[in-house]
Amino acid sequence: MNTPRFSPLWLGAALLGHTAWGIYPVLARYLQIQAEIPGLTLLTIANGFAMLVMFVVVAVRGEFRQLTIHAGWLVALFAMLRAVTNVLAARYAPAAQVTLIGLLTPLLVVIMGRLWFHDPAPPKTGIVLTLSLLGAVVMLSGDIQNPTFWQMGGDSSWVGIVLALVSSVMLALYMLSVRRTSGYGISSEATFLLQLIAVVGTSIPLSYLIGERFDGLSSLMPVHWLWLIVFSVCIVIGANILQVYTLRKLGASLVTAVQAWRLPVSAIVAGFILGEWIETPTEYIGAALTALSVTWYLVTQRKST
Repeated sequence: MNTPRFSPLWLGAALLGHTAWGIYPVLARYLQIQAEIPGLTLLTIANGFAMLVMFVVVAVRGEFRQLTIHAGWLVALFAMLRAVTNVLAARYAPAAQVTLIGLLTPLLVVIMGRLWFHDPAPPKTGIVLTLSLLGAVVMLSGDIQNPTFWQMGGDSSWVGIVLALVSSVMLALYMLSVRRTSGYGISSEATFLLQLIAVVGTSIPLSYLIGERFDGLSSLMPVHWLWLIVFSVCIVIGANILQVYTLRKLGASLVTAVQAWRLPVSAIVAGFILGEWIETPTEYIGAALTALSVTWYLVTQRKST
């Protein structure tokens, strides 16, 4: 008798998580430009609020002992290195270059998962990776065709590219490791709290070292407060919790295979919030190809095997 491979509920949760991550850079850009909150300071505020919330959750669940398990801190280390290198990469290299390098993450997950963890990828993963990567490249074709895309702005651009590559590797290691924390008796909530502690504990001194200046929360307008709360609760907490749960349930290969979904989501949301609408036909074609390939892949994963 045929049985479903994956629950539609978990597949939908994975897609919802990537949707939230697609909104993440748009709100981060809005808060940095409109509210004038520096990047690492924003990382500290949003993750610090999330950390306080998760402290309460973990305390109520009586899971503080899980915070001492070494496997959880290894995952937190990968998450911290990913977060910091991702922020710094955007500081030193053009956004289009960083985005393009970030698209390597699903491929890295499949390769590293196969070689090091002996995790076979779900059926048709190679097809969706190819189609979604093609769609993403088509979406970015305007930036790629721009001569300035290939110009290195001195050593700083190379630093940004290296940081983006390291960031992709760290994200791949994080996603591959999350599922294994359950084998050590660490809950999803405790895993998330550990990574928040690591990120906040690193971003505070790093923000000070690079000389970020922020006038303080008292300078924020009500609309800035609204978006900061949405960013902290819906994106930082919501997206991360969904990511941890779906990585444990579905595996890193499947979850990252639909990561390109974030790109068209970012493009659409950026139009509404930042007024940065898609303009060229190639961008529309790329967005459609990416969205359709991801949708097709998820439908095939829920069908009977």
